[in-house]
Amino acid sequence: MTGPREQEWSLASFKRVLLARRNTLLRFCRFGVIRLATTVAMLALGQFAAEAGLAAQTKHPRPQSAQSKDQHARRLLLQLGHPEPAKSKGGHGQRTQSKDRDVQRLKDQHATAVPAKARHDQATEFRNGHIEPKQCKDHPLAPKQSKEVHIHRSTNCHAADHYTPNPVLHGPDFHPAYADILIDDNTGQVLHESSPDSPRHPASLTKIMTLYLLFEQLEAKALSLDSRLRVSPHASAQAPTKLGLKPDETITIEDAIEAVVTRSANDAAVVIAEAIAGSEADFAALMTHKAQALGMANTVYVNASGLPAESQITTAREQSLLGHAIQERFPEYSRYFAIPSFQYHGVHISNHNALLREMQGVDGIKTGYTEASGYNLVASLRRDGRHLIGVVLGERSNVARDARMRRLIEDHLSKAAPNRVAPSIVLPVQDLSP
Repeated sequence: MTGPREQEWSLASFKRVLLARRNTLLRFCRFGVIRLATTVAMLALGQFAAEAGLAAQTKHPRPQSAQSKDQHARRLLLQLGHPEPAKSKGGHGQRTQSKDRDVQRLKDQHATAVPAKARHDQATEFRNGHIEPKQCKDHPLAPKQSKEVHIHRSTNCHAADHYTPNPVLHGPDFHPAYADILIDDNTGQVLHESSPDSPRHPASLTKIMTLYLLFEQLEAKALSLDSRLRVSPHASAQAPTKLGLKPDETITIEDAIEAVVTRSANDAAVVIAEAIAGSEADFAALMTHKAQALGMANTVYVNASGLPAESQITTAREQSLLGHAIQERFPEYSRYFAIPSFQYHGVHISNHNALLREMQGVDGIKTGYTEASGYNLVASLRRDGRHLIGVVLGERSNVARDARMRRLIEDHLSKAAPNRVAPSIVLPVQDLSP
């Protein structure tokens, strides 16, 4: 028979056994849960790593094989307009060297080349270091009689109708080709010339033609000097130099003329273009057609300001012709080219043409500069009945350009006729109807 003390001990032992088994069961459950959670985490991490690896492979593809690289290089060469490299007849070492040269040549060319489509759309091509105009049917550069033509706002070639700026950046050792010409305006005789018919970039000399078309509208009373022109976002966004016109503000035509002549304001030039033709691209087409009418057969305009555009070209001789025509045709308005400065909203703006202040008899007309063009100047001088028009394109600095023009004039002024014998230019006003 079991006593009370023994029963108490047996019950305590039984409780300890139950407690131990319960703790064992709990540890087992905890281990199972942890193991299950670890397994799920490992699966999730594996999936994440796989997706990350796929993304990295997509962003940074594995190196192509030599054959794949070679095929890619050849495709790019063809896209850039270069012939496919000829296959070497030598051994594997020669083929590898040839391929490496081709790839390196591709990299060098791809860094500076114009895309093939853009090159196709341009109206010029490079030959012997110079830009030469292409010829295409119905394009303004095609041979035509030098007479006024009816203007349509579309042609079959792109360069004159579409404003596609293509600035060309050159290295620090780049120097534009030089050209000049000096004309006795009384007789039309050439007193001096250097590469006068070689294509060059006009830079802001472009604005002479912009003002020519504006003066036509003033002469025809279609516009007046106090007419106010609205500034579009496109005009406001032009690169300097500019007035800083804001979208939807207005500017008078007289202020726009003076800003173009003195500061060479690109925003004001585009405001004028859009007021006359509706868009800068359509205005550029009118500019090129007008150049043809004046006999400037090798001049193409693609914008109203002269900002960098590879297919915008002219020659020294044709700029002298334009300088003569705008003064002969519009004596009332061409006087603006002689103003030394003007005030706009309380700001004093000086004319970029320093010869107006430094040389007796100089009465205009326009300066210009871009990296591709160098420093340009069309100048007009009247002294003792003589009238000279000079053009300098591609000088190295403002000082060198002005010095060159001064020397040309002083060296040849005595050879100029004191009286006018050349015929006057008489052309009808440009028809701007669609």
